[in-house]
Amino acid sequence: MAEFLFELGVEEVPVSYVKDIMDQLIKGFTNSLIQKRIEIGAIETAMTNRRFLLFFNNISSVSGAKSEQVKGPSREIAFDEDQNPTKALEKFLETNGIKESDLEEIETKKGIYLGFTREDKGDDTKALLSKLIPEILDKMFFNKTMTWNSSGKSFVRPIRNLLAIFNGKTIDFQFAGITSSNITNGHRLLSEEKIRISSFQEYCEQMSQNFVIFSEEERKDKILTEIKDLEKDLGLKVQMTDKMLEYYVFNNEYPVVFAGKFDEQYLDLPSEIISTFMINEKKLVPVYDKSEKLTNIFAGVSNVPDESESVSKGNEKVIRATFEDAKFFWDNDRNDDFEALREGLKNVMFQKDLGTFHEKSIRIKEISELLSELSGNTEQTKNIGAAAELCKNDLLTRMVGEFPSLQGIMGGLYLKEKGIERDIWETVYYHYEPKGFVEDELESLNAGILSIGDKIDNIVGLISKGIKVSSSKDPYGIRRDTSAIIKIIVDFKLNFDLKPVIEFTINKFGIAVEDRGKILKVITSLFSARMEHFLKDLLFIDNDVVNSVIKSNTLFIYKIYLRTKAVSEVSKSSSIHHLIEVHKRVRNIIKDSEILAVSDTFLVEPEEKVLFEIINETRSGTEKLLRDNDYIEACSNFIDMKPVVDNFFEKVLVMDKNENIRKNRIGLLQKINELFLQIADFSILTEKD
Repeated sequence: MAEFLFELGVEEVPVSYVKDIMDQLIKGFTNSLIQKRIEIGAIETAMTNRRFLLFFNNISSVSGAKSEQVKGPSREIAFDEDQNPTKALEKFLETNGIKESDLEEIETKKGIYLGFTREDKGDDTKALLSKLIPEILDKMFFNKTMTWNSSGKSFVRPIRNLLAIFNGKTIDFQFAGITSSNITNGHRLLSEEKIRISSFQEYCEQMSQNFVIFSEEERKDKILTEIKDLEKDLGLKVQMTDKMLEYYVFNNEYPVVFAGKFDEQYLDLPSEIISTFMINEKKLVPVYDKSEKLTNIFAGVSNVPDESESVSKGNEKVIRATFEDAKFFWDNDRNDDFEALREGLKNVMFQKDLGTFHEKSIRIKEISELLSELSGNTEQTKNIGAAAELCKNDLLTRMVGEFPSLQGIMGGLYLKEKGIERDIWETVYYHYEPKGFVEDELESLNAGILSIGDKIDNIVGLISKGIKVSSSKDPYGIRRDTSAIIKIIVDFKLNFDLKPVIEFTINKFGIAVEDRGKILKVITSLFSARMEHFLKDLLFIDNDVVNSVIKSNTLFIYKIYLRTKAVSEVSKSSSIHHLIEVHKRVRNIIKDSEILAVSDTFLVEPEEKVLFEIINETRSGTEKLLRDNDYIEACSNFIDMKPVVDNFFEKVLVMDKNENIRKNRIGLLQKINELFLQIADFSILTEKD
């Protein structure tokens, strides 16, 4: 076994791209090597926003040998009456470069054929990699790419280095005008040397000597340790979120924590302005005292040691100038008539072909009021409508004009300053949240409803204009908005069908009648896909369980969530095989049948009469359980039906010669299927060991 080391060096990519790039590299190499029958062991990886490393410690030096039997023409047509080769056989021999003496007889169910065994002794892995690596890189996909030299190749950022070593030897290839080598770079600011590498061990040693901590776990530990030391020294608490920590880890190859401060007078500004600016604009983290009050201290992570304090002083200078501007904006915006700003939204475009923000605010109000009614939050409908009318006004404030990341937050703060009641200003404040599945839960139901209304308007409007969404292309964040809506519905246990809301919104855009069904179908599929992702990838529910539930054409998001959780629990029980067995048997018989009615007139045998009674009893009990969202108990009721169903199948012939009796019995089984499908298609579940 050999070792293979590959490093892709690029100009700085956005931190949000880092994991996707590494995922594409891992999949690209793994799939290509397996396809070429090259054995690989565990893969070690490391990544920053400038370099991506893959190390294969146990990789075979030669691809696996392969023996393949190639079948040609049958013996009957391979030779003529004089036993001379026919044209069919001659063509087969010529195409495969073999002689008649190489042929062997192959016995099949259809008779004896002629063929031969092709032996593939395998290829040199190093030689294969020289061809595979450029192919892997060429297949990588990015929403936005750059072309930077005469090669004409596009990539997410200009490639600056391609390190490729197999057992100490350079793998020769070219990609995007860059020639591979055994040379890499150290830290871009602290090391000027070109580093020659012959092994992974040497790579680790050289990176350490040249100020690159290539392991993200080591960088993370270093940051957290230094943050704890800083907190201890200051007696304060640094607000380090997971998102900021990830940014620091991938953006710095030699991370060093630093601290600075700003004039205390700026603490008179709302804390949201200070913290949002520092986090979103300057990638700094706020520092709080033991009572969780914001202080005039901030912390950050630099890519170099800050022994001369030039990094902290530079940030202090920028913050001072920015907070002075923010103070000016805050003081002057509060003197404006915030509610009167809505008229100015008539001159601010929401999106080309979708009208102004004033028109959007009208739609959001109507959508949100409908959502309020559907969610049983009718006592707050008036306040939600008032918040909807005002939620985009802050787009015209000086503060949001300078700091767009404060949208919504500033609207809420200005309304709070005006003495508007909390249910309204808080709804405006949070209505952009959440921004996907992983955000914190909202505390305000009103804000959640307004957020759904705003995001539904975005989704319907953009999709109606032909904007297409895929896993690799979503420039307007439609998938993110869809995920956020699902999260709000699940978090607040909102038990309603989202489809009528989408239909209502489609009508508000004045879309042609003939196009409404198509748009509704696209959006329904989008929500189903995001729901699948939520259940499978974030809640880790088995694929077959999710697939068994998520077949409904409705968008009862919360019910789908509860049903999936219930079926997941039931699928782990010892009795699940009863449900699977019954549903499979029923589905096999009724498949391709038209929907048939059941009449007690054609119930002949005692077993089918008993089954008919049990179905009616179960349906009656199940309806209440479904209303109460008690899906586990409903499944238990279905399991209790099994002995009666088994007795029916044992004693009754479904496919009776009498057409009326036969159809009646098929209709009876259809009723069982209808019952089961109110929860899941149990027939596609797989039994767990």
